[in-house]
Amino acid sequence: MDFEKQQQAFRTSKPSLIGRGFEKITNPVGGAVAGLVPNSLVRGVLQGMDRAIGTPQLIKFDHDLTDLKACHDAAERVAIATRAISGTTGAASGIGGILTMGLDIPATIALALRCIRDTGRAYGYDGKGARERLFRLQVLELASLNDRDQKAERIAVLEAGIAADGSLTEISPDDIEPIIEQAVERVSRALAIALFRRRVGAVVPLVGSVIGGAVNVSFQGDVGEAARFAFQERRLRAGKA
Repeated sequence: MDFEKQQQAFRTSKPSLIGRGFEKITNPVGGAVAGLVPNSLVRGVLQGMDRAIGTPQLIKFDHDLTDLKACHDAAERVAIATRAISGTTGAASGIGGILTMGLDIPATIALALRCIRDTGRAYGYDGKGARERLFRLQVLELASLNDRDQKAERIAVLEAGIAADGSLTEISPDDIEPIIEQAVERVSRALAIALFRRRVGAVVPLVGSVIGGAVNVSFQGDVGEAARFAFQERRLRAGKA
């Protein structure tokens, strides 16, 4: 398996088909919904993930962490489990159309962050500490973007924060929290636009059940791909150090 080729393919990939489709039909109102996911929601879910860092993983794995293919395969299993769970909750929330559509958003964000955390564990990173928290936010933002230029810019920022040995570059304690708060604000805006655009078709009861499940699976698929890219990049650099 050529992991370097995989990494480059992600850097140059187009946004997901569903993401592109809904962006075209909702672009005129996308900016107007940028505040529908408040910073406090993202911040609260992120803090909840930190408090629950010792909770069971989505799937159990005990592979050799020195085997990059085994790490990749474990991460893919995390993504499959995430998509299955999110597809079910998305279908359930779509049954009531617009009345229940908003109820699924906190669960979607929580599951996405859990997917990122467990993907990190699959590659041997426990995700503890403020610097790792910022890294998870960067991955979530990357997964939420459909604009290719914005995506390339955020990939560059994320990669610049990975040291030559696969660890994360240090940020002083005085600076890290303001940077996290800025990241929370960016992620909140990106999520609001992405989730609204993807779920706009779920406003029709019953029909929305099908769409709600499909778009949740699509979004969590993007999260899984971004997480594998980010943590695999760290492991590749560690292997070269």
